[in-house]
Amino acid sequence: MPTLRIQGNEIPYDEKDIITFPEGLIGLPNLSRMVAVKQSTIEPFIWFAAANEEDVAFVVAEAQSLYPNYQPTLPDDSSAKALFAEDETPVVFAIVLIDADWQKSTANLRAPLFVSAKTMRGAQVVLNDNSFAVGEPLPLAAAAA
Repeated sequence: MPTLRIQGNEIPYDEKDIITFPEGLIGLPNLSRMVAVKQSTIEPFIWFAAANEEDVAFVVAEAQSLYPNYQPTLPDDSSAKALFAEDETPVVFAIVLIDADWQKSTANLRAPLFVSAKTMRGAQVVLNDNSFAVGEPLPLAAAAA
């Protein structure tokens, strides 16, 4: 079983947990194969760790679990639409920035990750809707502030 390293820990993973991003991530085109790693100690957050880049990992969350009213759609002109079946609703993840002062932690709702649970393929897409923020305060952090 292959392993990857997150915060100095070797973590085994299954090939079925790899999400392929054919175009890579925005600004990081080399990150095209990410492993979704769930750990009970950080729920509801999930690690996305690079399968091909050692020690590269970041935190994401299923966006609707944090923001129940957040329902972004792929722009009509997005090439990412080809990754999903017409009747498929992709899972939407937001990249989360955990600040040393946890009350300043944020999620990127402007450029979410759309993932097909059927094919494990995805894309990061910048949304046309300006009402979504790159640094949206996390609900718990906002409530504590």
